[in-house]
Amino acid sequence: MTIEEKYNTIKKIFWDYNIEKFPLQKVAAGDFDSIDNYDFNLVLNRMLERLSWYELLEILGLDMIKQYLTKENISKIRFVELREKYEFLRKVLWGEPISFTGWGDEYYSKIKHTLFSNRWYSAKQALL
Repeated sequence: MTIEEKYNTIKKIFWDYNIEKFPLQKVAAGDFDSIDNYDFNLVLNRMLERLSWYELLEILGLDMIKQYLTKENISKIRFVELREKYEFLRKVLWGEPISFTGWGDEYYSKIKHTLFSNRWYSAKQALL
C-alpha cells in the first residue's frame, strides 16, 4: 500500500470526526514518534475496531501492532468479541500459553458443579 492508500483507508473510518484535528497523515507515513499520545491511542483504537487484520498489518506493521496490543489498550475496545479476539492475538504474538477452546477458567467454573453431581447417588437404592 502506498502512503496515500493508507491515508484514505484510515480517513474512511473517521467519517464522524473533523479529520484535520487528527494526525492521520503521520500514521499513514509511519511517523509514530511525533504524534501526541492521546491522539495516537484514539486513532489506533478506532483502527482496531474498524479495520481488518490485513489492513492493520499493511498500515502499522507487525512490530507496532505487537507493541500496541497491551491488556490496557485491548480493554478500551468497545465490542466484547473483538476484545476476546485481540486478547487471543496478543497471547499468540507474545508466546503466552493459550487455553483450549471452551475449556478456560470461565467454562470450567460453569460446569464444576454439574460434572460430578451426586444426583445418581443421592436417590435411595430400591430393594429387590
